[in-house]
Amino acid sequence: MFAGKTLHCDCGYEVRADDEARCVEAVQRHASEAHGIDLGVELALEIVRRAAIVSSSEDTQVEEREKQ
Repeated sequence: MFAGKTLHCDCGYEVRADDEARCVEAVQRHASEAHGIDLGVELALEIVRRAAIVSSSEDTQVEEREKQ
């Protein structure tokens, strides 16, 4: 599930979107406007999906620590 995920850029920018498509658009826009990088849809989608996997993994670790 994607909803509620936040992506963080090394520059400090954060993006939170309701769905994957909107997040991809935001990542593309940020890369272009802030960094002068023209990300294609496929690369932006890969970035978003990898970040969502990492975020989900971190959420699980936090939940496990809270249970202890």
